[in-house]
Amino acid sequence: MCVLSIANATNNFLQMIAVLFVFVCILIVTYFVTRWIGTVGQTQYGNRNIRVIEGCRVGPNKMVQIVKVGSKFYVLGVGKDEISYIGEMEEEELSMTENTLSPLPEFREILAKAKEKVAKNKNKK
Repeated sequence: MCVLSIANATNNFLQMIAVLFVFVCILIVTYFVTRWIGTVGQTQYGNRNIRVIEGCRVGPNKMVQIVKVGSKFYVLGVGKDEISYIGEMEEEELSMTENTLSPLPEFREILAKAKEKVAKNKNKK
């Protein structure tokens, strides 16, 4: 009876390890597929000629955006079902910083900064 109980416990433990292994494999595959989809989206919808420089929400489902098309800057009103041309701006009229023109940071950089903040908060307590 005791041998049968030990065999069941071992079998259950091995099943749990197998399930955890499959779960980790699924997470890894999901990570790489997500990164692949992101790179495909960037190349397919590349930022060569059209870029959204800045946007500001002015109401529910309404935004004002500055869009760079080629070398010109346009101000557009963006609603739920429509886009309206407001006007054109010169580059000199804009106060662009390096942060506006640089690409977004990678997730690992954001995660590293968050970990540093959490570690600092733990050390303070």
